[in-house]
Amino acid sequence: MEATESDVLAEVIAECAKEDGWANLAEVGVLLRKKNITYGKLSRFILRFQNIIETKVDEIRQPPVAYARLKANEVKT
Repeated sequence: MEATESDVLAEVIAECAKEDGWANLAEVGVLLRKKNITYGKLSRFILRFQNIIETKVDEIRQPPVAYARLKANEVKT
C-alpha cells in the first residue's frame, strides 16, 4: 500500500521532532522533498493537514521560525 501525503508528513514531523514534539518546518520541508513530496509553498501545504498537525511561529527569533507537531491523538507509535 502506497503512503499518502498525510502519512509521509506525519512520518517526517515525527522524525524531525525534538523532545517537546515540535519540528522545525524548514527541516520538514527538506525531508518532504527528499521523499518526493512536491508542495509549492510549504505553509499552504501544511494548512491542508490541520486535522493531524498543529503549528506555531516563534516571533522572537529573527527571522521568525515556524514549527509543527502531530496532534496528540495522531502520534504514531
